[in-house]
Amino acid sequence: MNKQNTTKGKSALGKGMGALLGSSASTSSAASKATENKPSASGAMLVPISMVQGNKEQPRKIFKDQDLQELSQSIKENGIIQPITVSEQDGKFIVIAGERRLRAARLAGLESVPVLVKKATQKETLVMAIIENVQRSDLNCVEEALAYYKLMNEFELTQEEVAKKIGKERSTIANFLRILKLPREVIQLLQKEELSFGHAKVLAALKNDDKAKNLAHQAVQESWSVRELEKNIKKHRPTKERQSNKFFDEKLDGLKNKLEQRTGYQFQLKTNPKGAGTISIKFSNEAEFNDIFEYLVKR
Repeated sequence: MNKQNTTKGKSALGKGMGALLGSSASTSSAASKATENKPSASGAMLVPISMVQGNKEQPRKIFKDQDLQELSQSIKENGIIQPITVSEQDGKFIVIAGERRLRAARLAGLESVPVLVKKATQKETLVMAIIENVQRSDLNCVEEALAYYKLMNEFELTQEEVAKKIGKERSTIANFLRILKLPREVIQLLQKEELSFGHAKVLAALKNDDKAKNLAHQAVQESWSVRELEKNIKKHRPTKERQSNKFFDEKLDGLKNKLEQRTGYQFQLKTNPKGAGTISIKFSNEAEFNDIFEYLVKR
């Protein structure tokens, strides 16, 4: 995730949260009963850790044991510096942001934790959990892609609408969604962070799943950079797939990649020796077609 996107994201995320909730954190009657401590100036309060539950729908799925142990040790020495953001549901507090802190606090043996309570429905909690995690860059690229897919699926949002809510470019959302089509073996390498999002975007452009799997494993074994992966894909391309126009011979791959990076859509470019050719855009379902259609007509 580049710095420019991160900066834009943080600005839009603040607006998105305000628009979603209408106000900042608020305390609840359950929280007041749970502790004798009154909310601090920031709205945070201590509650029994037994009343705080993880969010089954939260996008972050992988928690590294070593990271949890290190955070747990830090909490033992310094306490929880940043309150856990929660919503109240059925007398319990459901985590919106801070699942890792909650797990580490349990490891540290804490009986109470500081929480910041926000009024939110179950669906709003899901949206907020996704936004909070994306803002903190806590997710691997597969978790982030699944989070965007869930937003679209649960709330029937378009890529454009998700982009506005999250504070990113629409092409960025499209590029994340594309990697979910990769073979399961490749997805697992991405989840383990043995391959980067950059590798994923390159592999997602391949038509052949077996080729994608083989190249992904080779990239991990030989520690290929994204550029090295691109070079190896080009080197092993069958002759019939190579360009037939000398003018485009060395440029077509770069042009195709630039189009895909800027738009998030998968392109196919074909030329003939006379310089004529076609540009086609692939889509895998009606929703993706609608996104492409809206993108083109707005241009």
